[in-house]
Amino acid sequence: MISLVGTIVDRAVACPAMPSVASMAGTGRGRNTCCANARSWPGHANCQFIHAKIWRMIAQALFTPAQQKLLGLLFVRVNEGFHLNEIMRLTGLGSASAQRELRRLHESGLITSERIGNVRRFWPNKESLVYPELSGLVQKTFGIVGVLSMTLAPLRDQLHLAFVSGATAKGQDMPGSAIDLLLVGEEANYGDLLTGLAPAERTLRRKINPNLYTLADYRRRLREGQPFLLQVLQQPKLFVIGDESQLHALALPDSSMQAIGTPSVF
Repeated sequence: MISLVGTIVDRAVACPAMPSVASMAGTGRGRNTCCANARSWPGHANCQFIHAKIWRMIAQALFTPAQQKLLGLLFVRVNEGFHLNEIMRLTGLGSASAQRELRRLHESGLITSERIGNVRRFWPNKESLVYPELSGLVQKTFGIVGVLSMTLAPLRDQLHLAFVSGATAKGQDMPGSAIDLLLVGEEANYGDLLTGLAPAERTLRRKINPNLYTLADYRRRLREGQPFLLQVLQQPKLFVIGDESQLHALALPDSSMQAIGTPSVF
């Protein structure tokens, strides 16, 4: 697996601050090196876009198109459960292909099923030993994070940070629930953002609720201890642009916030 991923990455233009995948996998270090140096490297937005393309290449190398469609449905809309006809309709797979992939996933323990009435519905098996890793890989490649990453690509120069929050990030979203997306940017326009997110909504078949802050407004709300923002920051996140180190870098120092009585978010 390491050699495969390393080969894929070698085919892309890597971020100057990003260590090789082989070194990251071997040592566990450097995972956030690129984002940690975001402020010192003006091409960081391009780096993030390249990373998204690398994830997509990894998905294409590891999963067939049929598997991507099936996993993208089941592991994105985790708590819904789908029967065969729904899976065929939502993924565009034929009956034989859908049944073959479902059987493979079921026999390997990656998904589970339950007969409800006269139909059998399928869900990801959260008790599987590899569920966290597989779910994370799906999200980063052709799941929510992958879709949003490609959708936001034209706006990357205007955005410092973007992450999914709320029930979706916790894995507790319900059928038809919206995706909460928090973004921090300098020149991003809310109208352009809504227009840009429309393709992602169609792909994911979910409404996206964006909360867009300028950096100044984001920091002001932190200083004031706005309950909504503090709650979001303390809960699980699915990062689309940036990561925890970038989140820390955007915030005012804890000492500055504590001086005015604002609790530390981190």
